[in-house]
Amino acid sequence: MLDKLIENAVEFSANGAIDVRLALDGGVAVLTVRNAGPPLPAGMENRLFESMVSLRDGGAGDGPHLGLGLYIVRLIAQFHGGSATAENRADAPGVTVAVRTPLA
Repeated sequence: MLDKLIENAVEFSANGAIDVRLALDGGVAVLTVRNAGPPLPAGMENRLFESMVSLRDGGAGDGPHLGLGLYIVRLIAQFHGGSATAENRADAPGVTVAVRTPLA
């Protein structure tokens, strides 16, 4: 799951830099990965975690993308009783993806 989050954030970051944080919120671990890149188009916040959904254009990256990375993130989070969300950053251009999982 972490490799999918990191890869996605780096690929969409304008400068390749990302911010990864882990925090506790009561009995929940919150992993956030954010980049400084283009914002999500309106209405895509929830769709990003669906199978076969990608915001990449045909020529981006080093090969074809099937739109499964964030779908896999969501599946793993849900398997552990958690959730995954994405939203545009409020403080700067870019996106924050958060994965919340209950502590064992």
